[in-house]
Amino acid sequence: MKKVFALMSFLVMLLGVSAQSFESPQQFISVTSPWGHTANSVRAIGMVDTTGIGVDTSFNFFPVFNLLPGHPCLYTFGLGTSLTGYLYGNNGSLNNFTEVAQGYKNANHYDICISGVLCWFGAKQSDLGSSPTSKVVLKVYDMDTTVAYNVVAGAFNATLKNWPGPSILKDSTDLLFSNISDSINYSYASFATPPWIWSVSDFAIGCDFTHLAAGDTVGLMSDKKNDAFNLDYAFHKAGNGKWLVSDETFSGATANGELDNDIALWAVLSPGTGVQEYYNGMKLSTYPNPSVDQVTIEYSLEKNSKNVSLWVIDPTGKKLMEQNYGEQSSGVYSVNIQTNQLSAGNYFYQLRANGQIFTKQFIVSK
Repeated sequence: MKKVFALMSFLVMLLGVSAQSFESPQQFISVTSPWGHTANSVRAIGMVDTTGIGVDTSFNFFPVFNLLPGHPCLYTFGLGTSLTGYLYGNNGSLNNFTEVAQGYKNANHYDICISGVLCWFGAKQSDLGSSPTSKVVLKVYDMDTTVAYNVVAGAFNATLKNWPGPSILKDSTDLLFSNISDSINYSYASFATPPWIWSVSDFAIGCDFTHLAAGDTVGLMSDKKNDAFNLDYAFHKAGNGKWLVSDETFSGATANGELDNDIALWAVLSPGTGVQEYYNGMKLSTYPNPSVDQVTIEYSLEKNSKNVSLWVIDPTGKKLMEQNYGEQSSGVYSVNIQTNQLSAGNYFYQLRANGQIFTKQFIVSK
């Protein structure tokens, strides 16, 4: 099934911004027209075991990125009348910022294992001819309570840590510039040894731009202003190591929260994570995982269901298998899938029932 997105052409309107230090609130920049798209059901973006996207009816992890048409945006930054880059990316006018991060509340206090990072880049450009080693570095952090700088008494304060933010680095993985998909595709990078986040901790997913080659520019997507409902869990890291709350850093001298959105950085949970509730009336699991020659997909239906089907999807989004079962009664079902002809890597399996979708991951090793 082809990946389908209805992309709107967008007009970039640039606001004049005077040069300021990174410790001063800068006027909120942007203004691209929002990206419109039609979600494609085979894409990993729909998987519920990815924090921050999909439909998590138990609200295990939030905020949730707003994927409704018109909400995903690519925010730009201008200096005078020239486009110098992307708010959630690397650019000339914000060259004091080295990294962005999106934090997540571990609302139900699960021990979670993160197998990789899924991210959505809306822009990618190489002006000077990229190096084969040019890359971004994707990171997982524990969150702590007084790490970031935010508003104090109605004014942005860059001298007092008063807000939750990324704290202890748990692990990192590289995503080469040459492997970054832009505009309509998603990028994925896995961890060699998946890091654990314990139940007492919130966590953050970071994207470090300091290893990009000169002339390479990337920009991460975000949702629109006010889609974060004032959670303030999006962050910029300054060159001196300070984590600043993005919402207030880019809301001008009034620091009145004109940004308040979420960055397209999501943690993909490994099968070791103990989240076992029903999602939209469905449970999914596989064994063995990783698999070599065969994997058994086991699924549970909480109630009698219609239009039940099971898909297997490769890492590029290509559908490898579709089995349609029609109506099925509540209960537990299992399906054996031969994997001996599949290349080693991360695959996704997707259960559909009653118009709902639940997607998870399994691994093929050789």
